Amino acid sequence: MRTFRVMKTLFRRDFLYSLYSLGYYVAIFVSFFVSSFILKNFLDSIGEEDILVSAYPLNYPLYITLVIISLYLVILSGVSISREREQGTLEVLFYGPVTPGSFLWGKYLKDLCLGMVALGFTALYFYLVSVLTNIGFTMGLVKALIMSIFLISCVVSFGLFVSSLTGRIRSSVLALVAILGAFLAIQFAYNALLGFEKESLSVPMLYVRQAMSYVFRGISWISPFAYLSRGLDSVVLENPLLYLANIGYALLYSFIFMFLSVYVMSKKGVKA
Repeated sequence: MRTFRVMKTLFRRDFLYSLYSLGYYVAIFVSFFVSSFILKNFLDSIGEEDILVSAYPLNYPLYITLVIISLYLVILSGVSISREREQGTLEVLFYGPVTPGSFLWGKYLKDLCLGMVALGFTALYFYLVSVLTNIGFTMGLVKALIMSIFLISCVVSFGLFVSSLTGRIRSSVLALVAILGAFLAIQFAYNALLGFEKESLSVPMLYVRQAMSYVFRGISWISPFAYLSRGLDSVVLENPLLYLANIGYALLYSFIFMFLSVYVMSKKGVKA
């Protein structure tokens, strides 16, 4: 019972602080601005060709919106522990009834709720877009928004894990940039190699592409953004079992990384 009170106190303190911060709304605004640019190009192509070629016209702009919001949340989660360490507040907290578990789960719930508030703004934004442009606010978009809650959970748990490994804000940000950059670089390299015909590649390059495929498959289960892609793909495929499976994968991913975060923090301690 005391653990839940501690989590509630930490959650309220951090949630209100983050909710009133300018950066949170800047990230949401930027995501809507980029999505509006994509939607404008989409509407211009419809006007030129006089056809509607997508059954889910709002899903790709939603994907871009979620990527930008997720990037903000993963950085916010990634620096949350290291900031407390660097400022010395973490050591003060742990003199009281705060445990690594209650501290981390409080941070997790705070960032998850920030993501859900952002999703509320996102749903309102796309509803207004639908009203103004007559692009359908489909049930598929509703399912994608629900799926997004679990995908944000993956992003937050991953960010907290990285933060538990690092001691300072700078090292947390550098670690996140390096890890996410490596994920994107491997994905780009693999997709580039897939663009070549098998016959046009030399034998060494064929081995490289095969090796890259194994690496890419492995990373697809580690990168939180891979779950974002798979989750939204399950909506487009209209496969209920795949949809539920992706929710299950996201929950399992979040639980594993939160468990690892608590374990690392317990072993590492509170000092930077």
